[in-house]
Amino acid sequence: MTKFKIPSVDESSQAVMLEKKQPVTISMKYWHSGSECLSSWQRGELQSLRKLIDKVQGCTPSEIRNNPGLQWKAHKGPAAAGFSRPASLSKDVPLCEMRVGGKARVHGALIDTIFYLVWLDRVHAVFPSGR
Repeated sequence: MTKFKIPSVDESSQAVMLEKKQPVTISMKYWHSGSECLSSWQRGELQSLRKLIDKVQGCTPSEIRNNPGLQWKAHKGPAAAGFSRPASLSKDVPLCEMRVGGKARVHGALIDTIFYLVWLDRVHAVFPSGR
C-alpha cells in the first residue's frame, strides 16, 4: 500500500512564502500588435528599457508595486483611443504601467509573478492622464 504524506500547515505556508519571493518574469503573450515598434525608440530610451527589464526581473511583485523608481501604477478606465485591450486578456485583469524614463512607459498586466507586456509607450500616450 502506498502512503501519501499530507503536508503540514507549516510546510504549506512555507511553499506559499517561497512562491511570493519568486522574481517576476516578463511575457509578451498579450503583446498588442498595434503597440509602438522598438525601432522608433532612441538609443537612450532603449538602454533605459533594458535597465527596467533587468530591474523588474530581479523583483518580486510586491517589490515592483512598492519601488518608487518604477512608479508602478494600476490604471482605472480604458486606454486612449487607438489602444484597444487585447481580446485574449480578460477584462477582469487590471492594466498597469511602469516608468521607463522621461515620458516613456510600459503597460501591461501583473498577474502573480508574470508581467504581461501589452504596450510600449514612448510618449506617454496610452494612459496620458494617468487613468
